[in-house]
Amino acid sequence: MIGQLLARPMFLKKPGCFSCVIDTSTLIYLDRLDLLQTVLAVFSPITIAGVIDEFGRRPRGLPVQSAGQGATDAQLVRVAAACRGLVFSEDKKVLLAAGRHGLEYYNTLMIVLALYAREEISRNRCGSSLADLKSFARYGENVWACGRQLWEELCRKNN
Repeated sequence: MIGQLLARPMFLKKPGCFSCVIDTSTLIYLDRLDLLQTVLAVFSPITIAGVIDEFGRRPRGLPVQSAGQGATDAQLVRVAAACRGLVFSEDKKVLLAAGRHGLEYYNTLMIVLALYAREEISRNRCGSSLADLKSFARYGENVWACGRQLWEELCRKNN
């Protein structure tokens, strides 16, 4: 499973090979980790007006896509499905909806590890970001276990 994950474009150092849509929860987490501008520069995500309203401000460099009517979560997934984009979210409902549309989805844990895999952040920065994330993120043990396996594999590869 880890090998398959590392072979996805998200984890490869390739510029602009996919589109992605970011949710409020991930904006909040990345902002707390002081990685929001890095993620915006590396992955060039888009979002919707409802997410900006929930977040309380529009981060510099984050385009806002028209999404029509409906609940913010449904709008976000609809926009992602229309562009066949990746979904960045911490919200289980959003991630499940993305999966039903056949979309790849990633939480902040995987985004931080992808930044390290792509050599966008250092090993030390990745490690400290993961420790900070552990202090406030509410992931289940299975999610943390997958993250630990991926971190260990990345550390082995980057030695």
